[in-house]
Amino acid sequence: MTETYTVPDPHRRIQPPRRRVRDRRHNGLAAVDFGTSNSTVTLYDPNLPPPVLPLPADQRAVLSRAVVRLLRSEPQTDEISDLSAGQCRAEWDTLRARLGRELAGGSPEGLADALEAEEGTHQALLYDVLLALEAAQAGGTAPFAAWLADRLHRCYDEAFGTPALEHYSLFPVRLDNATLRDEVPSRLDITAVDPDLVVRLGRPLGGGAALASPLRGLKHQLDKPEFRHPLHGGARSVELEPLLGGAFAFLLDRTDEFTGAHPDRLDDAPIDHVVATYPTMAPPAVRRRLESVIGGLLGVGEVDLRYDEAIAAALFFLMRDLGANHTIGVEALRARFRAVPGAERHWIENTLVVDVGGGTTDIALITTHLHDETPPMPDAPAGSTGRHYRVVPRLRGTSGRSRRGGDFLTLQVFHLIKAMIADHLLTLPHPGGDSFPDEPETWADWQRDTTAALDPIHQTEDGRYRPGSLVAQAQLALQRDTSVAEPPTGQRSRDNVELVLGTRTAGRPDDPETAARERAFSDLWDLADDAKIGVAPDRAYGLPADIVEDIVRKVIPVPGSLPPGLGTELDPLTYEDFEAVCRPMLVEISRLAAALARTRLTGGERLDRVILTGKASRLGLAAQVVAREVQAGQGPQGRPVQVVVERKYAKNAASMGAAWAASMSSFDTAEPDEELLRQGATSVSIEVDNLLLDLPCTLSMRTPSNQNRALLKVGTPFQELPGGRLRAFATIGLLPKLLVILREVDGGQPLPWGTFRWSDLSLRHTEETGVRLDPQVWPRQIRCGIEADGGLDVHLLLWRGDRPVHRVDRTSAALRTPTPEGGFLDLDRLADRILVAGSPSAPARPALRGEPAPTRERFAGEDGMLRSALLGRIPLPPPDEDGRWAFLLHDEQGHQQLLGRLEAAPGPLVPHLASVDEDGVIRVHAGDPPLWTAESPIDVEHHPGMVYRHPLGTPKSETDDHDNPFDGTH
Repeated sequence: MTETYTVPDPHRRIQPPRRRVRDRRHNGLAAVDFGTSNSTVTLYDPNLPPPVLPLPADQRAVLSRAVVRLLRSEPQTDEISDLSAGQCRAEWDTLRARLGRELAGGSPEGLADALEAEEGTHQALLYDVLLALEAAQAGGTAPFAAWLADRLHRCYDEAFGTPALEHYSLFPVRLDNATLRDEVPSRLDITAVDPDLVVRLGRPLGGGAALASPLRGLKHQLDKPEFRHPLHGGARSVELEPLLGGAFAFLLDRTDEFTGAHPDRLDDAPIDHVVATYPTMAPPAVRRRLESVIGGLLGVGEVDLRYDEAIAAALFFLMRDLGANHTIGVEALRARFRAVPGAERHWIENTLVVDVGGGTTDIALITTHLHDETPPMPDAPAGSTGRHYRVVPRLRGTSGRSRRGGDFLTLQVFHLIKAMIADHLLTLPHPGGDSFPDEPETWADWQRDTTAALDPIHQTEDGRYRPGSLVAQAQLALQRDTSVAEPPTGQRSRDNVELVLGTRTAGRPDDPETAARERAFSDLWDLADDAKIGVAPDRAYGLPADIVEDIVRKVIPVPGSLPPGLGTELDPLTYEDFEAVCRPMLVEISRLAAALARTRLTGGERLDRVILTGKASRLGLAAQVVAREVQAGQGPQGRPVQVVVERKYAKNAASMGAAWAASMSSFDTAEPDEELLRQGATSVSIEVDNLLLDLPCTLSMRTPSNQNRALLKVGTPFQELPGGRLRAFATIGLLPKLLVILREVDGGQPLPWGTFRWSDLSLRHTEETGVRLDPQVWPRQIRCGIEADGGLDVHLLLWRGDRPVHRVDRTSAALRTPTPEGGFLDLDRLADRILVAGSPSAPARPALRGEPAPTRERFAGEDGMLRSALLGRIPLPPPDEDGRWAFLLHDEQGHQQLLGRLEAAPGPLVPHLASVDEDGVIRVHAGDPPLWTAESPIDVEHHPGMVYRHPLGTPKSETDDHDNPFDGTH
């Protein structure tokens, strides 16, 4: 039998396979947080209702383990306020012995063992133990009762601080089969390219199965569409979007495997609805690229990118605080929140969420409103009814910093340790030039030649290396202000260290020496990451000699044996040195967080809580610096701010919050059910989508005076259009030849968000159509404005004339007022006479007049004819039960004449407006009427008022090259 092999086409674009959803699709969704260092997926699966248990399984397990630890512990002297620790221990021993006999039929140790054994069985022993411990407080001495109450409250806090995931049908997906963990390193290996691209995320592959160098930090390349990753041999490379597609395909395949492994409780159909989070400060092109990859390249049917990482993390904590039992959770919120002065039954809390991830820091300021909207029930006995609460989170602003996260801290430690090893190599004692007689180059020669290549500040007068100088130079360079560009001295420091210990691969050929450098970088990076986690105020981190020697062997140019003692005399990394190089970045992001709170909370508002999450938040130094800087940002009279550090779900918070929000947004807002309220039930309405209805930042334009002009300010409400699209619009004025739109960052440098150059538009139009735009019109007579959507994608709107024209459908439902004698209508007088009525119980009111006043517009019909009109700016009242409004005309004699009824436009319940044009035609619009749009800029020349929408160009990233740890320059 002869096999036929197909030779791969070197010019064929390498792409991942499309997902195949055949007979049916999964009923839920997968929320994917593709991180710089690690990735997580949370599955929402409504296949089965959650089990009805006294306590959700996740919280019960945590509570059980906490109580077991309590039973096995002893009161410590520092826990007892009046130094009666001995008496407390005696009371505790007596109580445990009694409970062991009564509840477990044995010793105190047997009680803890029995409680530990029944953790997953949902038996009653845990609740019996808790009831007994609560009751025992009343019979003990005051010091013992206080100690036991404090320890029990810690157990409860730990349990209720655990999100009730299964109650919400949320499941963390097991992604790393080797470690059985629900997060996987984002390190990427390419395992196949023909016929389709296949990648694997996780720890290194063995056996040389990868077809290219391992790729770390792919997320750093999201804003670099030109990125390519070469395959071994250099003849072919894989582009950015296929690499992203391969990574998402891996995560979704793992999710399908997870559902398939649990068919008894999960829907095992393929996932076809993906919610993807993205960095808060990522430009709009990144969001579009992710949507194109997941939906277009992989073929996923439904792609949701509404939640950036800051908002997703904030929603996780709202979910956690509400808990499984909303009746209890909402009362706990009310107890913690502050009453709004002058507002009855209204409470708020201002929370700052700082998510310090692997590659980015994402910050969100949330004000959560709690309204008691229980309807009056005068015939019900006082205190017998339940309550109806409405939870409304409001986004006050977002901020953050790309390339500022745990990886940047590791990079700081990496450069310090690299300098320490280089210094060690140049000062390592050696037996002399005759030590290695069989080798062409001795260690002494290498030290002398290497030192000669360094800057003079590292050399003594006789040409020897100046001990400690490389480390001192590195420390000075690393202790800089990270909010500004690095000075040249930082590059010089790294260049000097690189001459001793070469780990850079950028620009080098694909050969064995480059591969060895790559492995040395990877080993040194892992060593720096371990050191970052292992060092502590009372514990220095010793650099393992065997790892140091292995790194040196990969790149040192001296062949054969190395001098004895390599790595054994290397100084450890002290906490003081670690703090000195890591504190600047933590100060930078903390000041961004403090500035966001300071600028958005005005008029006496105060910050109530700071929640620190993300993998880097586990460092004690991070919490310390954030707490200090945020407190300083509150001013000298500010109240102490509570700082909460999320440790257990630090990495999963974004994917869990996004999954919960997407699942909750599929439910309609709950209205009070008076019958249930009469029975004493409490109902809660949670409006998660409210977070998306305000502009999260200020968009401005750069001016020649360098005083940026704010166009759309943070907090500007989006207008919801039919179809669910969100829009905010601002007029700029005459079209400039160059326009740069910026995203303002409180406490930081503004980010270029979009660019427009008139000459580019003119040239492109001429090339595509062969028609030149009229230079007498462009740009002299063209006006412009910007339009931002819910994803902060910005378009430039271009029109000729004073104002854009709106388009109306002349065949849609409308009413006509009687034509006056002479045929002339005075729009202003007519607007005074038009009334509207909705609910039969509400009186008629002016349909157009009010505050704000109506605006004068122009309407264009399908025939292109323009008509003057007045557009009301006050929303119409609620319609009647049929969804219609009655319009009346107040005539000259004071009578009200019914003109007819108009119904609401189908779609979302957006505010409706009324208009009347110069022909006396009354219309109802869902928000602003749509604009009269043009297909080409040439139409704008010939039809004044017609609007051409032009996407803004993507500005060049202004991040420092050295901030990317994985670009081969380190």
